[in-house]
Amino acid sequence: MAGMLWVSDREPGILDLFAELLPEAEVLMPDELQARLSLGQRPDALIIDGTQLLELPARTRAKLLDLPRLLICTGIMLGSIPMNLIAGPGVAVLAKPFCVEDLEAAVEWLRGAPGALPTPSLPFAALVQRRRPRRPRGRLPAH
Repeated sequence: MAGMLWVSDREPGILDLFAELLPEAEVLMPDELQARLSLGQRPDALIIDGTQLLELPARTRAKLLDLPRLLICTGIMLGSIPMNLIAGPGVAVLAKPFCVEDLEAAVEWLRGAPGALPTPSLPFAALVQRRRPRRPRGRLPAH
């Protein structure tokens, strides 16, 4: 993916993980993210915690949903997330705790890899639910 990629989460472990996997990403604490958004700055792609996204003003959330790529990384039960937040073509959900395979798929999708998702609007969480059982792989801790 060309362009600016931001990562924002309250949990340092999540920030460190994405910073390591996506060295091109700019890591922002929630208050810094909010300050930049209020100045009208927008990235080309954003990884954001689900609770953090829900706490943003509705107008700001609406602008983020128009980004080319928005990855919501959340421990919130999917049924609790308003469908209008996860139904957009540039939106995907990575449910916490996530496994290595789903994290790798999310990174590929963020980078715009062709075929990273079978349907551009299908959240990773839905992908996980549709998959048949797979061999267990190491699970990353929920952060």
